[in-house]
Amino acid sequence: MNLELQVQDNFLPEELFLKLKQYSITLDYSSQNIVQKSGDYEKHVFLSNPINEDDDLIKDLEKSIVKHFKFKIKNLHLAAFTCVNTKKPTPHTDKLMYPNEKHLIIYLDGDRKLNAGTGFYEKIKDDAFELNTAVGFYPNRGLIFNAAGCFHSPLLYTAEGNLPRFSIIIWFQPEK
Repeated sequence: MNLELQVQDNFLPEELFLKLKQYSITLDYSSQNIVQKSGDYEKHVFLSNPINEDDDLIKDLEKSIVKHFKFKIKNLHLAAFTCVNTKKPTPHTDKLMYPNEKHLIIYLDGDRKLNAGTGFYEKIKDDAFELNTAVGFYPNRGLIFNAAGCFHSPLLYTAEGNLPRFSIIIWFQPEK
């Protein structure tokens, strides 16, 4: 696994983070809401609400990507707010559009326990996975990783009740 995982707390400026955290809980989410750059809809494994490529929010998010991870967005694959409340780990890979694609998750709101974050898995058999690395949920934490062949899943199995996790995801081809 060539994960190249990087984690950054206090990823967004505080004022922007607080606005996005509040905004994220007011959105309508659907499994049919992921929009590819081509304009085609793609069913996503979790609930989402798309962020348009022309939205000024993309520019604001890119500033934090550059500041903390030293990448610019060369080509945007997709961006969306996500809402996850599954209790069962669902290791999966995401569809790629570009070579060397990076995927970023910014945690906004949810249960702060370690297992409310994201797990990264090694595939050991056709339908068998072994947890390799876990990143705990913490508000305003950004994590970026190589998308190719990366099996990952939300880890919500110890979250309180049915409390969902709200995040932003950005899939992009980096420009150094």
